[in-house]
Amino acid sequence: MATIKQYTKKDGSTAYMFKKYLGVDPVTGKQKETTRRGFASKKEAKLALSRLEVEVSEGYLQIKKNMSFYDAFEVWFNEVYKFKVKESTYWNTKLIFDKHILPVFGSLKLNRVNVAYCQKQANIWRNSSPKRYQRFINYTGMVFKYGVSIGELQSDPMGKIILPSPIENDEEQQPNFFDKDELLFFLQYMKDHYSLKRFTFFFLLAYTGLRKGEALCLTWRDIDLKKKLLTVNKTLASGQKGALLIQKPKTTASNRSISLDNDIVEVLKSWKLQQLRELESLGHIHSLEQLVFSTIDNTLMYPRTPQSWLDVFYRKNHHIKRITVHGFRHTHASLLFEAGANMKQVQSRLGHTTIKTTMNVYTHVTKESKEATAEIFSTFMRTKNNLGQSLGQKKPLS
Repeated sequence: MATIKQYTKKDGSTAYMFKKYLGVDPVTGKQKETTRRGFASKKEAKLALSRLEVEVSEGYLQIKKNMSFYDAFEVWFNEVYKFKVKESTYWNTKLIFDKHILPVFGSLKLNRVNVAYCQKQANIWRNSSPKRYQRFINYTGMVFKYGVSIGELQSDPMGKIILPSPIENDEEQQPNFFDKDELLFFLQYMKDHYSLKRFTFFFLLAYTGLRKGEALCLTWRDIDLKKKLLTVNKTLASGQKGALLIQKPKTTASNRSISLDNDIVEVLKSWKLQQLRELESLGHIHSLEQLVFSTIDNTLMYPRTPQSWLDVFYRKNHHIKRITVHGFRHTHASLLFEAGANMKQVQSRLGHTTIKTTMNVYTHVTKESKEATAEIFSTFMRTKNNLGQSLGQKKPLS
């Protein structure tokens, strides 16, 4: 029996919704139900429910015409999108639709939405969510494109808008990485004031460029301390209601082996020995499948935990530039470039699928690099060498 419920939308207004069991799909043999929301009144919701019950009683389970945006979303999301992405991506995308897209598009008829409406909403998202509005636009467009594919629409109205330009920040954005001196200070402070586990975690990120999720699901089987090699073949992600999932890495290129230097090997050896003692004192048995970083209950750590460690550090060190946990990956890349590594070497170590990703994200230069560039120009102006020679380029033969 379907029940009509009242709920509060994001803008504070009220609307009505219901869930309806549709029976067993004669094609797949699976039980199906649908949720309809966005009705302005209880009477409107009752009318929609009555129509749906008639359709169900007549065995009408096919995609219907003149569908709402929510109807199209529900079919596309559960029958198409779900089978194209990882579980964590599926649930994170669901949150975006529930919070940002369905409240403004869900109750509208798919074939009645025009370009002007989409443009207006895109502009609103640009102002309310300047860092994520393009993602909202892309996801909305996926539903409209699905509507085109099933013959419900002639074209995708979201695809015809003029994409709003990003909001320019008058203040210079602080780079999300440490320079060499900042990193050394951070690591020394962590070593002197916090647990060896915290120190090892950030040391590992800074010296290997691992993603946080890759580090949090590492086991000792993944690390060969004798051969000085670390294997990345999985990552930690969040699923429905924050459930922790171990799944394949972000991309195929993310499956990689990372060489370890003597410094990180010694840090890992020290942590492995201390962890063994801690586990034994708590009655746990150490094995090769043991997580390198785990909770006191010897379970997967929540992805938010490393950021909370950073927050504690920043509260006691206000003079230090604030970077995120992911910023240690940026730090590793930046210092690799400064040390002389080429683009292909950095791409391979970080597990980027294309060189473009490496170039787009990691073409930062540190303070020392900027000063070196200025010195190159100054040297050129004081000598007879041309600028290309000052930059290490060979003079062409005449």
